[in-house]
Amino acid sequence: MKKLLVAGLVSVAACGVWAQGSDLEYNVGVGLGTEIFRGQDGLVQQVLAATTNGSFGNQTFAISSGTLGARQAETLVQNKQLREFVAQNMDNLARDIASGRGETLNAVSDLMAVPTVARDAYHRKLQSSFDRIYSSETVTSNDVVQRLVELRS
Repeated sequence: MKKLLVAGLVSVAACGVWAQGSDLEYNVGVGLGTEIFRGQDGLVQQVLAATTNGSFGNQTFAISSGTLGARQAETLVQNKQLREFVAQNMDNLARDIASGRGETLNAVSDLMAVPTVARDAYHRKLQSSFDRIYSSETVTSNDVVQRLVELRS
């Protein structure tokens, strides 16, 4: 029994030494617990930070709001299909945006999950912002997607 107890204590001590070299945010993630225990990288502090983060369920809020140590995403849409579609249909999309309607514009709205009831207003907004979306002849498809997302919010 004593051997088992000694082995357990050695394991805990080794974990404590190992965890002290670890980054709290990397191991635990973002959240209230990470903020409370920032600068305290011991095993116990990491367990308490993880427990606090899990108990309060605040990581999702932190990620979406850019708080509690999280960096907020620059865009709401990071859709590979959307980026590829826009890249392959730049000319058709430009024509549709200029006219305020069309198949390509509808497909983009589908990929962006624009609700059907909001599409006409969104398409009008894009039409009136055509010069901002297609700001030059060398505009890239990534620039267009970024502007489409900005105009949606």
